[in-house]
Amino acid sequence: MQMTRKISPGETKRKAGERGESTILFSFILIGLLIVGPVSAGETFIWSEPSLAATITGSNEFYPGNNYQIEVLIENKAEDTEEILSPYPQIVPVPPSTALGTDTTLLPGDSPAEIKSGTYMVGDIPKGESVTVEFTIYIPEETAAGKYNLLLVTNSDYLSYGYMATESEIRYDYGNSVNKINLPITVKGKIIPSVISIDFENLDSGKQGYIDITFKNTGYSKGRNAGAMLTLSPSSPVSIEDGSVFIGDIAPGQTKTARFKVQVSSNVDSGDYPAEFLIEYTDEYGNPALSDEVTVGISPGSGPKFTVESGEISVSPGETRKIQVTYKNTGDATAYDASARITAKTPFTAISDSAILGEIAPGQTKTAEYTLSLDRGAIIKPYGLSSEVKYYDELDNLCLSDELKVEISAVDKLDIVTAVTNPVVVAVILALVLFGIYYIYRKENMENEDS
Repeated sequence: MQMTRKISPGETKRKAGERGESTILFSFILIGLLIVGPVSAGETFIWSEPSLAATITGSNEFYPGNNYQIEVLIENKAEDTEEILSPYPQIVPVPPSTALGTDTTLLPGDSPAEIKSGTYMVGDIPKGESVTVEFTIYIPEETAAGKYNLLLVTNSDYLSYGYMATESEIRYDYGNSVNKINLPITVKGKIIPSVISIDFENLDSGKQGYIDITFKNTGYSKGRNAGAMLTLSPSSPVSIEDGSVFIGDIAPGQTKTARFKVQVSSNVDSGDYPAEFLIEYTDEYGNPALSDEVTVGISPGSGPKFTVESGEISVSPGETRKIQVTYKNTGDATAYDASARITAKTPFTAISDSAILGEIAPGQTKTAEYTLSLDRGAIIKPYGLSSEVKYYDELDNLCLSDELKVEISAVDKLDIVTAVTNPVVVAVILALVLFGIYYIYRKENMENEDS
């Protein structure tokens, strides 16, 4: 029955002096032989030695950019087909097939792997028995997909010869066995998405927009039927309508753009919100695979926002006049084909209540002209009329601004209508008219008397 021992990286190495313990054991054997009786000198046995083999237990397939702990099984597959030729076989305390004081070292071999472990002393390995040793390796990020070999080196001693030098002396000769064993591994290439740019379209408060992520496959694997995935935090003001977008096959060095449709919550201020971007695909072996996640920043904006920047506007009761109202885009996006409208309410009447503003970029102002009439019996006081801006966003969606307030004051002004309806003014005018008539009549009479 095969016996297996496991050697962990933390196990203390045996010292070379352990072999001295065997010498002590041999001394006891010698004493036993002397008690039994003398033997003929020069009896020998046919030569034999250990035969160590090694394999990686578990999977030997690895992805670049990761550390791995691997278990290596070391087996002694020696075969003692030769019999010891001695009337006293007890003079050979261990078979020559036993690997004595074995130590083992893992080397990169022809692979680009970095070995993080040192040399381990695993001790004696008799024929038919085995030990397992744990090693830590790192596969560099830039490693190309392919098949490689790690190299395991074992160094053992073995009892090669034992004989009676004299009737009172046993002698032993030792051989050294060094094995170099290839351990095949497979590096599976993977897609590495390196983000080149992120573009936002209509990613404004309360709007539906798009996120375009352009990336390059800087890995060494081709992905078939690949899909791009974007995951946002539940606390993010941006929600994704479909978090996975099909992008097809992608080869190493190829550039692709993934377009995600999103919805932005209302009343969101500008800012950056983290999201995780990765690629899911079918690898060259037909297995499903995922790239590493890449953290990207999502930056929703406030969109077009408007304020009224007009100065004091005044209208007198009974007056019909044109007023000018100035609108400013205080947001962070352009409003296209904008138009403004004012809503008149009693005591105002709108003669013309809309105006075309055109395109209004962030920070830009546009002025609208309306014609309003104020009832003759209006109370002299400030009034507030509602106004709004209608516009199209980047995706040609029709949008409406928040309600705006236009302040208009009713003021008392002297005009021709007021004058002709005032009794005092009428009396003065009548007096002047009568005086003029009298003056003309008197002048004509004086001229007739002189003639």
